[in-house]
Amino acid sequence: MSRIITALSRHLGEAAFSILPSIPYAQKELNGCPGIAVSAKQLSAAARLDGPVAFHDATFEIPCGCRTALIGPNGSGKSTLLRVLAGLTPIRSGEVLVAGESPRLGRSRLAYLAQRPHLTELFPLKVRRLVQMGTYAHHGWFEECRHGDEVIDRALTRLGLADLAERPVHTLSGGQLQRALIARAVVQGAEILLLDEPYAALDQPSREIIDRFLFEEGSAFTVVMATHDPADLGRFDRILEMRDGAVSTRHACSGHDHRHA
Repeated sequence: MSRIITALSRHLGEAAFSILPSIPYAQKELNGCPGIAVSAKQLSAAARLDGPVAFHDATFEIPCGCRTALIGPNGSGKSTLLRVLAGLTPIRSGEVLVAGESPRLGRSRLAYLAQRPHLTELFPLKVRRLVQMGTYAHHGWFEECRHGDEVIDRALTRLGLADLAERPVHTLSGGQLQRALIARAVVQGAEILLLDEPYAALDQPSREIIDRFLFEEGSAFTVVMATHDPADLGRFDRILEMRDGAVSTRHACSGHDHRHA
């Protein structure tokens, strides 16, 4: 019975997408960097509304185009800070601006990838459809864009997913799913990527593909990535260390005219 329900939900999902109205592809151009991608002043936040403060009085800036590593022991607040920047977790005090605005859900200019994303058989999509969902940032969930094929194909190719485009999403490995979600962010037109330990338990091919995409292809993304691996740090322009409730800058990039620009 469970197999029948799963198959039925998958077919119903595909059928629902097929009858949505079609509109032209309307991805906006990147607005260009105003100078600062993330600005925090005396920022404090907690992982839960009724929980203890994870970090306090954090003041820092991240220039546009800067690759920034978040480091610190487990429980130091790295995931909480990323969720604050994504608009998923409210702040307790202070001020934070992302791309010049207060963090909020649904902004096309930023994309957040949670740690160890997982999709079950009840998520009735194939890889191409998941990546295509990036267009919803520009026209909403109930209108389907069928004219962004070139952009979608290019994102699939850049993340090494062209041969997996018709695979059901729930059959992907963890690394393949991370790549698909990054490809969706590309189609979305995101300028700021918030990544919560994207290398955790990744297969080596996926790690190499993501590394090349983020650090070697000359793209203009601003990246804020939580990581535990000291071997990763040499690739970043800036390192923010979170420890004992404090956020400190260990290394700072000079501005948006840096080696990745």
